[in-house]
Amino acid sequence: MRRACPRQDSNLRFRLRRPALYPLSYGGDAIESSNRPLRPCSYAHAMARVLVIDDDLAILRLLEVNFRLEGFEVEAASHGEDALAMASANTPDVVILDLMMPGMDGRQIFDRLRAEQATATVPVVFLTARGRDDTSFAGGATVIQKPFDTVHLVETVRALVETERS
Repeated sequence: MRRACPRQDSNLRFRLRRPALYPLSYGGDAIESSNRPLRPCSYAHAMARVLVIDDDLAILRLLEVNFRLEGFEVEAASHGEDALAMASANTPDVVILDLMMPGMDGRQIFDRLRAEQATATVPVVFLTARGRDDTSFAGGATVIQKPFDTVHLVETVRALVETERS
């Protein structure tokens, strides 16, 4: 005759379902809960929104992760049309744009961003593998050479955001 083994988690159930941890499910008061909404801080400010546009998915993911870790809200696009749609739907604080892309290149995206009223004044940071002699822009965009230092890029974007907000 085979004996039934007790469930391995049966000795933990009483610890996991304490009324102090789940007050609403046990009819407790909401004040006892540790899940109260946070009070707004006087020193807190909204996260800056960054739109990253690059056809290289590895660089796109690298930038997305690094900017999120630094407290930015990030939107990412790998095609020009997608990026323009994102920018018009939700205006970013800074655009990071690869210069050499298939289809619509960085210059064309830059020109279209400048043509739209909502994104005409948004700071743009170009990432390029080309030399500096080929990168002159009328809109005053910042140019950073590839390979780039992510810490330097984040500092540059943060300085642009602070300049725009002040």
